[in-house]
Amino acid sequence: MIDYPADPSALENLSSLALDAPLALFQIDDSQRILCANLQTQSLLGGGLDKLVGRRLSEILFHDCEIFELVDRLINDTSDVSASGITVSGPFSEPKKFDVRMSIDTTTARINIALLPRSKRKAQDPSGLATFARMLGHEIKNPLGGISGAAQLMERSCRSDQSELLALIRSEAQRIGRLIDRFTAFELYNAPRFTSINIHEVLDEIIAMQSVASPAVTFKKAFDPSLPEISADRDHLHECILNIVKNAAEAVSGQEYSEVKVSTAYQAGIKLPRPGNERRYSAALLIRVRDNGPGIPGGNQEQVFKPFFSTKSSGTGIGLSVCQDIAHAHGGRLSFTSRPGRTQFDLILPLQREPAG
Repeated sequence: MIDYPADPSALENLSSLALDAPLALFQIDDSQRILCANLQTQSLLGGGLDKLVGRRLSEILFHDCEIFELVDRLINDTSDVSASGITVSGPFSEPKKFDVRMSIDTTTARINIALLPRSKRKAQDPSGLATFARMLGHEIKNPLGGISGAAQLMERSCRSDQSELLALIRSEAQRIGRLIDRFTAFELYNAPRFTSINIHEVLDEIIAMQSVASPAVTFKKAFDPSLPEISADRDHLHECILNIVKNAAEAVSGQEYSEVKVSTAYQAGIKLPRPGNERRYSAALLIRVRDNGPGIPGGNQEQVFKPFFSTKSSGTGIGLSVCQDIAHAHGGRLSFTSRPGRTQFDLILPLQREPAG
């Protein structure tokens, strides 16, 4: 057991974790030993610093606690992890649900963990976030309805070469409308609605839309026609891949020759779990987006999936963070490689389930 008061480094860590913060903050090392914990954590986990610091997380929390899964994911991906409604319980504490946020310092391998009380959105007063979300959704959906209606009217008298674009406008307006409905119901990207979808139909829509937005870019397709339908959230997956394709098109903008290639392939020998399903999937679908742009600078590559990080002056840094959340929620993975002249994003999704037996 570490003698906490005699450990200056632990005291410094505790100061950085905001001793009196109104949420539980603590830090563990690469062997999952607790390095420091603020007052909220001490109260939650049922012990003072003398009982917590130096002990493994597995001694404080029950082994089936979902926090251990999140720690493994953080270590494997080295990108920030967040999850909602995680039950935290141990031999010295009562079960309680929290929203969890984790980050890792890749230099020291120390992991920072924050446990936030779950938002009671339904109990908020009428002037709170729920009302604001509904108002925002209403204000956005009104002009969306006008756009969709105008496109439908124009289709009746348009030229044959315009009908496809007008149909695309209507389709995208409807998709945004669905996302707004889900946003106003506080339905986040970590709660997908699984249906059977044809991934090539989704990719064709995305490429058609981005071709209009980026006419100077050459888009190429290399689809495996033998791939079966997959179980996924169509709108969420559309948002994820659109973000990646859009980033690729922006990366090659202004070059003498700008190319973005989107391909699909069957991946054998990959076992991916479906969230909420104990069975594992014995094969996977690969969606690859490759561009011939200048590449992502080496110093920025570790931060690509971090929320709010962006190399664009007008960027919010939300897109790729959301893409990774969507991939994880589908039981998949999102990764990339980049060098001058070639940046490649690989989205891997479960394709089929192992037969019972």
